Amino acid sequence: MIRLRPVPCILAATMVAFSAQADISLLTRPDNAPFTAANWPEQGIFTELVSAALAASPAPEPHSITWQGNWSSQPHLIKSKAYDMAFPWGQPGCEVTAADDARCTDFHYSEPVIDVVILLFVRAEDEFEFDQNADLAGRTLCRPSGSLTHDPNGFEAQWLPNDALKVRRPETLGACFDLLMAGRVDAVAVNEFQGVQHMFAAGLTEKVVPLTRPLATQSLHVVISNTHWRGTALMYRFNAGLAKLKQTGAYAEILSRHIAIYWERLKG
Repeated sequence: MIRLRPVPCILAATMVAFSAQADISLLTRPDNAPFTAANWPEQGIFTELVSAALAASPAPEPHSITWQGNWSSQPHLIKSKAYDMAFPWGQPGCEVTAADDARCTDFHYSEPVIDVVILLFVRAEDEFEFDQNADLAGRTLCRPSGSLTHDPNGFEAQWLPNDALKVRRPETLGACFDLLMAGRVDAVAVNEFQGVQHMFAAGLTEKVVPLTRPLATQSLHVVISNTHWRGTALMYRFNAGLAKLKQTGAYAEILSRHIAIYWERLKG
């Protein structure tokens, strides 16, 4: 079951401002609720935290946020500086993949904005043991393509070269759960927020269960091209603003409020 619980409210809600005369342009997806979503209050947990951190940064500048539905185009748009920064990105296991992974070599990552737990969602009727990584040998997992699927601990790098674990990557989370219910994959690997949310939305609460042992813990970040002429300054400002949010209690208030919304929406 989900282990996230609301934390005490400490500060009043931080206002999120967007400017037509923005000095900083940001890119995100509109369909990653509760993290980034056009139809979620304040456009999602991550969106509000990013805006609040920029507002709290030293010498804050106006910013704009653009919704881009196709995540696969984000790396090119950020690397080419068509936009200044993007979010939320999971940082891959760069100590394992840096030599051949552009996500490690072409971008700078902010300090972690949110940490999420990656769980395995399996059919309730199946006997699925996951006491250690070796238990996944021969299994087929499904991980939807997109910004929240990057492997933070080199897990795939550990298994895939030996063909011990297969991973399917459809475009959407819904497609992963369809494959699970059709018996074409053994488990869906996704963060607990979105996995449980989809279970409720799709009416699968009696047919699918999350395993209690996490597959990984994943940190989510803001990224910028490592060749951006203002990259160091912009990332410094963002990290300083994020630290200030945590020091003042604004971070805890934002997170608490969105988690409360999340639970209310699950109840219907």
